[in-house]
Amino acid sequence: MGRISRRIKTPQFLALILPLLSFHDYSRQPLIPDTNPFVPQAGAMLQVGEELEYHVSYSFFSIGTIRFSVIDRYERNGRTVYKAQTIIDSNPSLSWLADVHIRFYGEMDEDVFSYTWAGDDSSKKFVDVRSMRFDYDRNKLFYEVGKRFPNGTYKPDLRDTVSISSQCQDGMSLFFYARKMFRQRKPENVPTFIENKEVNTFINFLNERTEMEIDAVDYPVEVNHFDGRADFVGVFGMTGGFEGWFSNDIAGVPIVARMKVILGSIKLELTKWKRADWKPPKFEKR
Repeated sequence: MGRISRRIKTPQFLALILPLLSFHDYSRQPLIPDTNPFVPQAGAMLQVGEELEYHVSYSFFSIGTIRFSVIDRYERNGRTVYKAQTIIDSNPSLSWLADVHIRFYGEMDEDVFSYTWAGDDSSKKFVDVRSMRFDYDRNKLFYEVGKRFPNGTYKPDLRDTVSISSQCQDGMSLFFYARKMFRQRKPENVPTFIENKEVNTFINFLNERTEMEIDAVDYPVEVNHFDGRADFVGVFGMTGGFEGWFSNDIAGVPIVARMKVILGSIKLELTKWKRADWKPPKFEKR
């Protein structure tokens, strides 16, 4: 396992969120088609004040945490916009291997399409800064890379304008888009921008109701399963196939995710949450 790059890459579910290598045999769990499929309104899923924290592991190793939060909601140009944040920190005890401290901020509308995205990596003596702004009226993406130094000065390194043909996702908004769509039954290729490159995120929404065990609760959680493939490299070397198990309710909270990395696979598991009137739903046989 080589040294992990500290450049900013978008966490996929972040996308979308997603890993592997646990000792639980998921293949033996029953897959029960949901009898009441629906596409929840993003306004019900997106809740200001929500905070979700995930433990990230690679085989026996704890490699870090990822925290997602929805921090604001406001009106802009006649549309309701939500502001979200993702914080990624590597395990301090593995600083000899990777020292990752990354923040992502983004804005998305109620249809969960990205409007702005910004990321900063404070792992170094200066802060790497990247930003994207989607102008759908002009079919343009405006991208910028720069450095922010301890004295407060900012130096731009790259500015780029990219043509786009449709509404798009960034890695963080993809996390929320999957939460909105997971109870459908269809494959989808979601246009996604990682930095200034359009890449493919294939999601196979299966609408498979099943159960999942996590350490945070003492009962099996009712979840809905899907899988897919990311054709790019993200944080912690995430790339390739992934699977997700989201709470089978209107909140669609990711409970467990598994994703291939360059060498092997990683696992994300929900450990803490803050969301009004919510806890992981208990699985009951029907």
